[in-house]
Amino acid sequence: MRRCCFCQGCGWLVGSWLAACLSAAPAFAEERRTEVEISQRYEWVDSGFADWQAQRLDWQTGQPGAITWYGAALRERRYALWDQGVELGAAVPLGDDWVLQPEVGSAFSPDFLPDWYADLRLQSRLTAGFVGSTSLRHTEYVDSRVDRLALGIERYWGAWRMAYTLNVSDVQGAGTPVGHAVALDHYYGERSVVGLRAGLGREEEVVRDGEVTVSSVAAFAVRGRHWFHPEWAINWELGALSQGDIHDRYGMQLGLRHAF
Repeated sequence: MRRCCFCQGCGWLVGSWLAACLSAAPAFAEERRTEVEISQRYEWVDSGFADWQAQRLDWQTGQPGAITWYGAALRERRYALWDQGVELGAAVPLGDDWVLQPEVGSAFSPDFLPDWYADLRLQSRLTAGFVGSTSLRHTEYVDSRVDRLALGIERYWGAWRMAYTLNVSDVQGAGTPVGHAVALDHYYGERSVVGLRAGLGREEEVVRDGEVTVSSVAAFAVRGRHWFHPEWAINWELGALSQGDIHDRYGMQLGLRHAF
């Protein structure tokens, strides 16, 4: 089974560190900064399904006004199967108010992850603390294909950020599921943050014989990044996702991040 999941692009598990570079959020140091993180995620799944888990090794390097590069090596377990993959992306400043963000990823002999995906995101600083974004993503599975358009708007004021994202996907052999995601973040200290994520939408799955199953999906998470030392931070997340009558998942993630 290949999963064509609404939350793949809804952003409820994805931070917005890039948009912060365009906003009134706390600024990073002017010198080049490189960060590396290792993390473990575990999700408890009901309805008789095997639990999920994932390990990631993430890195990013950049400085204000220059290209930021980032990437990851990942290993995930679902349905008692393991998949491995890699991701690579860049944030390219286009003047003072625009950032272009290309990203690609691929899995090795996947059972549930996509064979590959390509995403192109454009963000722009607007007036009154607003940041607008749009992205196009193409995801290729062995027996399915998903094209997704995401439109987002964010607003920063003081130490706060609020965001909304609309996702419209075109699933080959199925339909056009729509997803909505909201986020609220509070920045504290120099670079620490705590926030809420919520998502609501529809998921369509194409199984190997071509049959399509449709379910409503709702997700909620609380997450944060706490810098307890100028060079060390803890990333954490607690979340839950309900996929209609199919199953519910309850997850937690913990990561250790080092800057140098």
